[in-house]
Amino acid sequence: MLKKFAILSLILASISLYAEGKYEGKLEEVVVTATGFSDNVDNQIKNVTIITSEDIKEKGYNTVEDILKQAPGINITQTGFGSAVDIRGQGRFGLGTSANISKAVSSVKILIDGDIAMDTIDTSHAYIPLNTISVNDVERVEVINGGGTVLYGSGTRGGVVNIITKNRTKEGASGKIYYQNSSYGTNKLGFDTGINYDNKFIIDLGYENVNGKGYRRGSKEAYEYLNGSLKYNITDNHSLKFKAARYNSEETLASDLTKSQLLGDRRQSGTLSDLDIDRKEYSLGYEGKVTDNLKLSLTGYKQDTNKIMYGMPKTKFEDNKKGINFKGNYGLENGNIIFGYNYIDHKGSREQTIFGTPIMNVDLAKKTSSFYLLGRHKIVGNLEGTAGYRYERAEYKTNREVPSTRMPIPGGRGFVTIPSREMHGSRKDNNSAYELGLNYKYSDTGNVYVKYERGFRSPAATEFVDYAPGARNYTLNNLKTEKFNTYEAGFKDMLWNSFVSATAFHTRTNNEIYLNMDHGVLGGPSTARWTFHNLKATERTGVELFAEQYLGKLRVNESFTYVNAKIKKVGDDVLTSTTYNFKDGQKIPGVPSTKVTLGLDYEIADGLRTTANLNYYSSSVDTYNDKIPSYSTTDLGLKYKHQSGFGLNAGVKNVFNKKYNVAQGKDPLTGNTVYSPADERTYYIGASYEF
Repeated sequence: MLKKFAILSLILASISLYAEGKYEGKLEEVVVTATGFSDNVDNQIKNVTIITSEDIKEKGYNTVEDILKQAPGINITQTGFGSAVDIRGQGRFGLGTSANISKAVSSVKILIDGDIAMDTIDTSHAYIPLNTISVNDVERVEVINGGGTVLYGSGTRGGVVNIITKNRTKEGASGKIYYQNSSYGTNKLGFDTGINYDNKFIIDLGYENVNGKGYRRGSKEAYEYLNGSLKYNITDNHSLKFKAARYNSEETLASDLTKSQLLGDRRQSGTLSDLDIDRKEYSLGYEGKVTDNLKLSLTGYKQDTNKIMYGMPKTKFEDNKKGINFKGNYGLENGNIIFGYNYIDHKGSREQTIFGTPIMNVDLAKKTSSFYLLGRHKIVGNLEGTAGYRYERAEYKTNREVPSTRMPIPGGRGFVTIPSREMHGSRKDNNSAYELGLNYKYSDTGNVYVKYERGFRSPAATEFVDYAPGARNYTLNNLKTEKFNTYEAGFKDMLWNSFVSATAFHTRTNNEIYLNMDHGVLGGPSTARWTFHNLKATERTGVELFAEQYLGKLRVNESFTYVNAKIKKVGDDVLTSTTYNFKDGQKIPGVPSTKVTLGLDYEIADGLRTTANLNYYSSSVDTYNDKIPSYSTTDLGLKYKHQSGFGLNAGVKNVFNKKYNVAQGKDPLTGNTVYSPADERTYYIGASYEF
């Protein structure tokens, strides 16, 4: 399959050298994420991918996850609690039957409008509320592959994804209503409307409802999304904006399947469990141009996420975050200085009950204060340099209380009484990040750059706590902060009628954190334990290639991403898992070494377009070094928009009905390999009206 991709891409690239087309201004696209302020792509000393509103519209996407699946270099990984966005091979780390933890949750920063991070404090359950934003509310998505600690703080080794929501620019009243039906009886209905009064007061309101069954029998999903905003342009240079959004969902999830179950009927439900999510977000922001040289931005926000997983035990998660982001951009004669301050007060809790009786309570808190500087200066001619620094201070508190519990031993071998225990701990961390870069514009359209970044990922509040099997007590550990060095070189240019970018990178991380966990497969709950450790060194090296051709009415894009992610040195820490141990030089689990994409967009007639998207992922290994097979998917779409505002869209996803799995791991009780099957071929059709 990979050879077919390569041959087809070469043919299309050859055609582009001789076909008539037009320059679509790829290098002039505006990106916010790279500096925190609007700037052109060709000025960035970073590998930037922009998924525009045109790329998003009418492609049948139901979730933000669907959008990101098509992006170069992004691998969507699944956990038992949701999805994670993996960039540059963060993979999965853990020893033991239940330690299949996605590192992307803590190593890729997901932002809303450049200021508000979507991370949760309880990273041990590998959850980012990625799909709690309506696709219709997304204006564009910006992806920075690799780094970003100076501007965005801890947890950006893999990169930054910035989901930018819509701003109403059309004067007067405007809006959109839409409906879509897709496979498994899924219906999506929504609207957005608003008014722009003389570009002074801008009011927006949007609503979306999705209800349907899932691919697996018995699974289903229903959610509602409501958002609204009020923007007041005080003057041409100063504005205030208040925004609120709420998402709530009810889902029924199917469990993983054994190999025999998968071969027998991959759509069977296994064990079903219910999940409810309620998420609220509020923000108030100011933007202003104080002088000709000085721009300022100030945002205050609050997020509340509640999640309940019904089962044995029933688990309730609460995640509460409030913060302030202040940043400024001061222009100089030969450059500019970006500066800022961030404060986050992040709290969370986890409560587990069986038949209403508490069996565990966890309270977590993290307060973070940080400031940063990032300067850009023209050195000589077309050569400019950047230098940045960030200082971050974090204060943690963690409390755990577990009453005495009588638990059954697997296999009907009686019961064991687990004594009560509790722990109260705190910790403080101070970390710094650095960034240096050079950018040389060798032509009107071409530039080449080199960059170095020294970044960090401070431990999460849950990672400070170990649970020993002997004493049956929680203890605080001496876990170290992850620190990484990234070296990157790349270029961007327009060659004939094709935009081309190429990037090479190498990242070495010291003290990368992993979880060693066993759930007592043989001895029952009395032998369950977990401990967190640091690996001495890990390395991720790779290349990222992207090209886009403009061939009259045909637009074609191709990407090739390769990453070699491995554990360089385990270190002297004792690995005591009863099932599997890490080794020097082994692959990092859950990382396909290669991803290839191919996209086509052809204008058949005025208002009528057809699209095709192909994605290929090479094989990888799971946390037990067992092979995860390669796979590829193909999506086709057709969209029509009349000048009156009426539109139709239809398509097929996974056209060739490829059967693959989105996750592979071990059952914590039996130790058997289990799988989470992906959807097979699906269809969608929808209609919309814009006014």
